[in-house]
Amino acid sequence: MHDTMANAYPQALGIARAYPDRQVVALCGDGGLSMLMGDLLTLKQDAIPVKLLVFNNGSLGFVEMEQRVEGLLDAFTELENPDFGALARACGLHGASIETVDELEPAMREWFDHKGPALLDVPVNRLELVMPPEIEAGQVASTAMFGLKTVLNGRISEVVSLLRDNFIR
Repeated sequence: MHDTMANAYPQALGIARAYPDRQVVALCGDGGLSMLMGDLLTLKQDAIPVKLLVFNNGSLGFVEMEQRVEGLLDAFTELENPDFGALARACGLHGASIETVDELEPAMREWFDHKGPALLDVPVNRLELVMPPEIEAGQVASTAMFGLKTVLNGRISEVVSLLRDNFIR
């Protein structure tokens, strides 16, 4: 319901080929990038100067959100990711990974300044919600059902984190 998975990266490759004089940046989820890791070699081999920013939340985030909005407990969405920055370096690309927000700005400057393809692995909060433009009553009811099922399944800390990270700031 949200969009096609793993589309930012391959679209960026095509755009970079169509507009070689423009800087192309792909905002990738960790799940989408994982599906297309082989194309890191394409970036290197063909010297395509795409910049990949990986939102690393350790999950298939939109799939997880869709399950929750439908009132289901999320299942089979957790990912055990490699260090994507190290993986990029192993493929011959500029690769970096950050751990704290203080590292973000200098890492992004280095990432943008690099002349060839580059990847920046950035950890993000798994429970941070991406809000749709319009919220329907059915979505609210189903999400409440997810919360109830989560508590009943002993996962109360997830509900507390979800509320804290999105509504109590």
